[in-house]
Order: sequence, then C-alpha cells, then structure tokens
Amino acid sequence: MTEPARFPFPPAGDVRPPDAYHGLRRTGTPHPVQLSSGQPALLVTRHQDVTAVLGDDRFSRAGYTELARPLFARKTESVLLATADAPDHTRRRRAILPAFTARRVRLLRPRLEALAEQLLDELTGGAPSGEADLVGGFTVPFPMRVICEVLGVPIDDGATLRAEVDVLMSTSGHTREEVAATQARMDDYFTALVADKRRAAAAGTPADDLLTRLALRPDDDPGQRLSDREVVALGSGMLMAGYETTGNSFGMCVLLLLRHPALLRTLRERPERIPAAVEEMLRFTSLNNTGGAPHLVTEDTELGGCPVAAGRIVVPLTDAANRDPAVFADPDAFDPDRPDVAAHLAFGYGRHLCLGAELARAELRIGVGALLRRFDELELAVPEEELEWRRTMFINGVRRLPVRWSAAAPVTRRPA
Repeated sequence: MTEPARFPFPPAGDVRPPDAYHGLRRTGTPHPVQLSSGQPALLVTRHQDVTAVLGDDRFSRAGYTELARPLFARKTESVLLATADAPDHTRRRRAILPAFTARRVRLLRPRLEALAEQLLDELTGGAPSGEADLVGGFTVPFPMRVICEVLGVPIDDGATLRAEVDVLMSTSGHTREEVAATQARMDDYFTALVADKRRAAAAGTPADDLLTRLALRPDDDPGQRLSDREVVALGSGMLMAGYETTGNSFGMCVLLLLRHPALLRTLRERPERIPAAVEEMLRFTSLNNTGGAPHLVTEDTELGGCPVAAGRIVVPLTDAANRDPAVFADPDAFDPDRPDVAAHLAFGYGRHLCLGAELARAELRIGVGALLRRFDELELAVPEEELEWRRTMFINGVRRLPVRWSAAAPVTRRPA
C-alpha cells in the first residue's frame, strides 16, 4: 500500500503553485496526505469544496489548533485571527475592521500615492536610468510603511522588525528555540509600544492609529473587550500579515509584468485596466508555500462527493481552487482580460476573508501604476533563472528583483 505523500509539497520556485497540485486538480476528490506534524489529512482542491470549508462552521480552525500539533515552530498565537473561530474570531475581527473598510482605504489613497512616489524617488535618486532591487527598494518597503502608519509603529523600527519577521515567517532554517526567542522579542516590543500608546492617551495626546484605538477600546461591554494579550498579539500579527503578503505578492506581480512586456506597455497607456490586471495576477500567482490552514471537521459531512467523518483534518488549497477549470476557463493561462477573475480566492473566503483585502488591492494598484508612470523602460537585470525564490518561507516570492530602468518623461498622473 502506497504511503500518503508528505505535505506541504515542495514549492515550484515560480509564481505558479507546486507542480503536485496539477494531479490533485484532475481527480477533484479530497486527497490523503501526511502533514509535517505526522497527522493524516485530506487536501481539498475544487473551488466549490474550498469555499465550503472556508465558509462553513463545521470546519474549525481553532479545533485543529487545539490538537496541539503545530506544523511549524511559530506559535499559533502569532496569527491570532487566522487560528480562531467564533465568537473570539468575530470579536477580534470586529475590533479591527473599521481600519480596513473600503471607505477608510479610499481616504488613505492620497497618502498611499505619496508614499509610492517617495519610495521611487529614493530608489532612483533622481538619476535618468540605473539598476535597483525592486523587492528591497519598493515592493516590500511600500506596504511595510503603510502598515506601520496604520498601526502606529515607528518606521525607524522597521529594519529591526523585518529581521524578526523573517525568522517568524520561516518554515525552516531556525530552531524552535530561535523562533521562540524571536517571538518573545516581538511580544516585548509590542507590549512596550501599547503601553506607550496608553501613556500618551492618559496625558491627553492620543495618537490617531489602530493600536491606540485597540488599546483604549471601551470596556463597558465585556463581551467585546480585547485583553492586553490580544492587543499585543493582534498588533504583531497585523504587522506581519500587512506587509509580508502584499510585499511579496507585489514582487510576483511585477515579475509577471516583466514577462509580458506587451501588457506592461498596454497598462502604461491605459491605466484604467490596472485593477482588472491586478486581480488576474492575484489569481494566477501562488502566495502560500505551506498550502493552507488545516481545519478540523466537527460533523460528518461530504466534500467532492466523498464522505468526510468528524475528527478528520482537511486543508483547503486556495491556490489550487484558483486554477479550477470548472470555474476558470483555461486556468493555467495568464489572461489579464479574463471575465471570470472575480471568483478568485487569493484573499480567502467567508469568515476568514482577508481583513486587509481592500488595502492590499489599493497598494497593488497604486504601486503598479506608480512604476509604470515612473519608468518608460523596465526589465530584469539578471537572467530569470538566477532569481532566488523564498522556498523556506511561509510566503512565496523572490528575495530580490534586480531591474534595469530608465525614467519616463513627466506626465500628468491618472489614478489606477
């Protein structure tokens, strides 16, 4: 009898999902694997089944967490929203949501546009042409600065925090002791920062940022109160999620543009097409190197026409669902004019739909638009096979994206 494959599968070292997903998509039924923790699980790949797992309370993320068999060294508390169910998940999400609504993001747009231009000014130094690493100089620093401003984290602390996040977002290469020590330092940092926010508020000078609002959340309704521990954990978790995902997604989006110079030219000439192109980039690229969040089945049910008993572990693969031929025509083709792209699950689905989806969309659209306005020539400065992929990290992407650029003549800016 063949032993179940080990999961997560090796990353493809590209924007596409792991090669093993192709075979799983052909069968469509839940596929047995063995998790790195040693537990048996079922992989779910069909779009219909993935949305069922993500949207149905019979599939519990907290239930899996309570099995106390983590896949990696990082504590589940470091991703407090992603590992919880209602009512804790609902309470925490409700506290954070006002900072990430579509209306709030619209109000932030002028600041996002100014930050993008400022970073490109720093990247080019006013030169008419040159070479630069877009990951180190733009695609990651842009969302990093944004989330620091939203949270109220001093940007001068960014370099130190990025080094800590690199350890916490690594799936290998660091011992459990190293990860635990890093987590403790992050906890200490955010504990001190939240205390500073409270002192400033007590002195009559509260900051206008999310951490301050969470720290001062009224306690007249104990059912909606956030504990000090929750505020600290949510702060560090939002910092990680707020730039690691968007920054590395942005780098892959730029790489796709460099692979499709005709599209790059089209979007420069017709920036109103950037939003649709970004959605296809989100569908097409594979961001999650670890596949997906395990869920515990709490009631007997059915997935893909197969019975699934209570107590089983299922892992929904959104990257596989984003290439389901039952939903997306010619799913392995990159098509910026795709009419069915709105069904993609790059931001998740249901109760675990990414809180920062609107902010991430705005950052990607504004970032792509700023690049196209700034440069009339943009190309890889090294052969693509020399790019180093983040194979040992939770989040996929390239570690560096060296490009050659030449500055465009000044033009009137048109919003993306």
